[in-house]
Amino acid sequence: MKYEHEEIKKKVNIAIDLLFKNDSFILEINANERSISHKLAEYIQTQFPEWHVDCEYNRKVKETKRLEDIAECSEQRTTDRILPDIIVHHRSVDDNELVIEIKPNKKNDPCDIEKLKLLTQKDGEYSYDFGLYIQFDKTKKPSLTWYKDGKEYVRTN
Repeated sequence: MKYEHEEIKKKVNIAIDLLFKNDSFILEINANERSISHKLAEYIQTQFPEWHVDCEYNRKVKETKRLEDIAECSEQRTTDRILPDIIVHHRSVDDNELVIEIKPNKKNDPCDIEKLKLLTQKDGEYSYDFGLYIQFDKTKKPSLTWYKDGKEYVRTN
């Protein structure tokens, strides 16, 4: 079952609220991005029970997940292989609902933003319906930037 943006947004907001309610400590101490992604993914899974929700999933069916030329977005990147922070998808087929990149501080990551644009391109290799960039600032309300069709769609601060 595919969801409209408003329903996805509602489900993600519920998951974020649960993260704040149950695990605000990891946000307060500025825990590692992977720790926050993992806990958030657990809450997202409760909202999308008929989908697989994975962290740093590096496969497209059986192949390694790559984005051509993504390594050029930063001097620190050495490969076109990608590991999105959280994805909502069906593992064994090419059916991708939502891709999420998070930052546990207010910093922007141009590579993550470029990834979301490329992963949500309608005619792209992955064609996620929506992308989401979440910027956490400890226990303040996070900034959410949504992507659709390869471009920024909606921003909420």
